[in-house]
Amino acid sequence: MNKKVALVTDLKVIDSPQAGLGVARCLKAAGFKVVGIDDTPFVTQNKDLFDKVFCWEEIRTLNFDSLIKKLIDIKNTYGLDYIFPCYDETAILFSFIKDKLDFLGIKLLVPSRDVLKKLRKENLPNIIGDDSKYCTPKREVINSIEKAKKFANSIGFPVICKGLTKSAFICKNENDLEQNIKRISDIWNGGEIACIIEEYVTGKYVNCIAAMQNKKIIGFVEMQKIGLDQNGATWFGKIKQTEELLPLVWKLVSENDFETSIIEIETIKKEDKYFVYEINPRTPAWIYAPFLLGLNLPELITKDGSKKDISFVKEEAFFGREVKDFIKKDIQGYEEKMNFYSKGAAYKSAGYKYPELLLDL
Repeated sequence: MNKKVALVTDLKVIDSPQAGLGVARCLKAAGFKVVGIDDTPFVTQNKDLFDKVFCWEEIRTLNFDSLIKKLIDIKNTYGLDYIFPCYDETAILFSFIKDKLDFLGIKLLVPSRDVLKKLRKENLPNIIGDDSKYCTPKREVINSIEKAKKFANSIGFPVICKGLTKSAFICKNENDLEQNIKRISDIWNGGEIACIIEEYVTGKYVNCIAAMQNKKIIGFVEMQKIGLDQNGATWFGKIKQTEELLPLVWKLVSENDFETSIIEIETIKKEDKYFVYEINPRTPAWIYAPFLLGLNLPELITKDGSKKDISFVKEEAFFGREVKDFIKKDIQGYEEKMNFYSKGAAYKSAGYKYPELLLDL
């Protein structure tokens, strides 16, 4: 029997490794042939994971005709059954050629384009609503520093300044706000101001991954962020067997067409309320951690047939950013101590100090 073939996107290894690497590991463990693509050469060429890795400028130039031709070449050369876009913008890109992929017999594993639009950060309040348990932080999309300052003062500092696509910074005052708006605009928008100013909510970070097949939930896992970097990305967390966000996923699935896909929901739990600050229409980078605990979500949504029950992890454990190198069942005393790090320290706990501080004594 021929192996199924999956194309996985977004494999960058600069900064923090992207989600495509974790997805590839899950698929390889499930017996897939895996082909990788990205728009940059800064990617892994790991032959244990990928049969081939390509660098395609079409991912960012939006040349659909050329992209489709290259996908046809991949299908003719390697075979191609599934495409796993592993970055929000890449998921949106491929959604525009879904009809062509359907014709070619290639399954695109992302929500419908209508849902992708609803999941964008600026539209999130509309899809979540505001009930007694799940809501979104107060937020506003701004296009000028003056509007940003006005809104920030109306909700009170500190606030979070976010890019529409990526990056998030805590701003304690108007000076912080102005600097971070310019930083995000320069990096992501060519200097044009287009940011989200958001209420700063403190609490426990609770994330989940939900796998859907034919509009049904077939896999679910929750994670608590314990250590974050300065952009809010997870570098240390705990896979849990809780189901705190499952009712929210049921609501979303009942009201929207997620088709066959995997999403990540990110929340901050404050008292009895969950503030949803992001929904990613693709797998997160920590997708390999639940696999190591018995739940292979990328494999799950590629299985034929109609699954009735939801699959969960079989046990709990801690994991680090590089999941393949670190997963531990128990780390006593660290859950309440881990916090943010900003100077590259891998294990900064509350009360610890950097040795360089001694130089100022």
